[in-house]
Formats: sequence, structure tokens, C-alpha cells
Amino acid sequence: MYNLGKYQFERFKYRPGHRANYAVLSEPGSGEWGIKYSPTYSYFSEYDVLKNFSHPQIPKRYDSGREELFENDKLVLKEHFIVLEHFEGEDIVEYYKQKGLPDSDEIENIVKYFASISEPLQYLHSKGYAHTDIKPGHLILNPSTGTVGLIDLELSIKAGELIKGLTIEYASPEQKQMNDLLKDVTDRKGEKAVLRQVQIDGRADLYTIGLILYEVLTGKLRTKTNQPPIEFNNAIPPKLNEIAMALIEEDPSKRMPSAEILKDELKNV
Repeated sequence: MYNLGKYQFERFKYRPGHRANYAVLSEPGSGEWGIKYSPTYSYFSEYDVLKNFSHPQIPKRYDSGREELFENDKLVLKEHFIVLEHFEGEDIVEYYKQKGLPDSDEIENIVKYFASISEPLQYLHSKGYAHTDIKPGHLILNPSTGTVGLIDLELSIKAGELIKGLTIEYASPEQKQMNDLLKDVTDRKGEKAVLRQVQIDGRADLYTIGLILYEVLTGKLRTKTNQPPIEFNNAIPPKLNEIAMALIEEDPSKRMPSAEILKDELKNV
């Protein structure tokens, strides 16, 4: 048994590519709450930004802080932590890696899942925020309900602000451009100059959703090929292929502009 402050859990997951360990709490909650913790990374920013949101597919916040972690009453070390609503499910890309390349029957489910993804995105963007760090492990699919939870909002920004970081494999071209420009910035004047050159908004998230849709449909990373998804999987309807390509348009002005339009377009597949 593990104890982190007043919270208890029996086991935890280390998730590759994530800075935190994660556990479902035994106390409090009977599986309703989860805890992320790290010895080096504070969750104050994520806890603070979550106060702005109330959506069933974005986790509610419960607590955050820094406490000692004990394993069977033996001190391990001090950990930063955040307690959040737990979403049951799994990484959407990993789910399809296990399931295999989708056939024509499975395409209907994929359309449903990505329509579900559009809901919290539309909400987040309507509040003036961009997630900026969507990746497969941040989209938690519950196949039994068909819903997808959007988690890990620690790098979320208001549209038009500087990014706080990025996952390079799933970053939009404009995020990569901003990241490159920021490498040489040393003061506020330099930051303002970067913001005059690059603006980040919800379209960056839509690009990432396109990369993940591409990977689900083909089993391949978009960064490894320029071919449309339909060339790898002929079970993909032309309309869904068109949607995927519109999401991964390099130029934001030519990209699918909103999660609301994404949801509407998916209805026509």
C-alpha cells in the first residue's frame, strides 16, 4: 500500500512519455479519483487552469500539493501531486494497436470516438484556451460508453499566449515554429517579437487530432509518410480521408478551423 499525504493507493502506473506516475485512489473515492505525482514537477499550473472548466470529458480537480510518499510505511521521497477525477479507459492509439487496422465495420466506431473528442475541444476553445499538448495518452477512450476524456491540461494556454512546452511528435507546425524562435529569447521584448510572428490557437489542437486520427486509421505515424490514409487502408471512406487531410493541413489558415466543424463533418461520413 502507498500513502501520499492523506491519499492511499495500491499500485501505480508509469506511463512512458509522461512526467508523472498515476494511480487510482483507494481513499477517497472507490475509483472516482486519480492522483498524478512527480518528485520534480509541480502541478500548480494545471490545478489552477482547471478551475476555469466544467465539462464531463475534462477531469474535475480535487486537490494539489506536496507531501511525503510512503510505501508500506517506508518513506520513499517527497512528491508533488494533483488529485483529479479518474477517467476509466485507455490511450486511443494503443487501443487500436492492440485491435489492429480498422476494417469497414470498425470505421463507424472511430467516427463516433472522434466526434466525442470534438466535444471537450469545442468547449475548451470556446473558453479561449488551447490544450497544446494533446497526444494519444491524453485522449482516454472508454469503448463501453464511446466517450473520450481529454486529460493533462498542464500546458494549456489562452489563445495567443506563448506555449509552455510541446511534444514534438504531435506538435503543429506553428508550435514547432514558436518553439524554435523561443530558443533565442532572453527577455519579455523577445517574447513579444515571437508573438508578432506566430499565433497559437485551437487550430493547433485540431492539427494534433488529425495526426492521431491518421495513426488510428493507418497504424502509421504521419511524420513518417506523406501519403493520404486511404492509400494504406481502403476501408477508409473518402469523406473520412478528406477530414483527416483537412486536419493535418500545414497552413493553419487552410486547416479545418474548429472542433464544431469537425463534429459536423464527421456526421457526413
